[in-house]
Amino acid sequence: MLDGAPALAVPLPGAMRGRISAVRTDGIHLNPPIGDARVVAALELLGRLIPDSGFTLDWEASVPTGAGLGASASLSFLLAQAAWRVAHPEAMPDPAHLAAVTHQLEHCFHGTPSGIDDAVVCLQSAVLLQRPEVSVRWPFPHAVHAAHLWLVSLPVELPLVVGYSGSSASTQEMITRVKACAGPDFADTSGRLFDEAVRQLACRDLDALGQVLCHAHEHLAAAGASTPALDRMVQLALAAGASGAKLTGSGGGGCAIALCHEDEKATVAQAWRHAGFQVLAT
Repeated sequence: MLDGAPALAVPLPGAMRGRISAVRTDGIHLNPPIGDARVVAALELLGRLIPDSGFTLDWEASVPTGAGLGASASLSFLLAQAAWRVAHPEAMPDPAHLAAVTHQLEHCFHGTPSGIDDAVVCLQSAVLLQRPEVSVRWPFPHAVHAAHLWLVSLPVELPLVVGYSGSSASTQEMITRVKACAGPDFADTSGRLFDEAVRQLACRDLDALGQVLCHAHEHLAAAGASTPALDRMVQLALAAGASGAKLTGSGGGGCAIALCHEDEKATVAQAWRHAGFQVLAT
């Protein structure tokens, strides 16, 4: 999402898991540790937001960091849940408080996060986000969670293949780059593409929706968000029979998604693996 253009995101179950292996008094620790200053800042902030919550969190992820799949939001939510359990062992978790803590931790990673990643992770639901208010046409069931955030359902299943390009990028840096490179009509064009995607969803036309994804990738690539590897992944997916494909997240590396009919998913995944790309989920 950039400059108010709408964004739709869906959860990826099982992307990250964790458990508290020790309660301690010397702060919050990760096992394995992450030597990233942003993570250190997030751990220190969490200790202030939820006092008396020292622990060690054993964690593992099935998605790489910096891949546009919300890894930092997943880690932030895991940490917030663990801190609550340690600080309030007899109390039921407060979902609103955990969501607020998760969003504050996301500031350590992204500066000024849009909120879409932590919303998907905390709510485990497809979400539609637009600032300052949701004004797009969404003719499917939804619930207003906040002025700018709806919990939504989709009229059809979207068979997706998710692949990793092999490189990562900073969301904050990529947003700055795209803002510098994008033309004055970037957000308007993004909004029109979103509206067209909604129309094709309403028609349940996956092939036409795939074409919208391709146009969206071209639109993002023109603003400097793509890389040769991501462009290659899109080309390979289309050649393997995908209805459409695009980069996901902020670009600059990370992942691509391919929309396929069910009988084409394995072929697209094989094409990516054969070219040396990692398939994360189908």
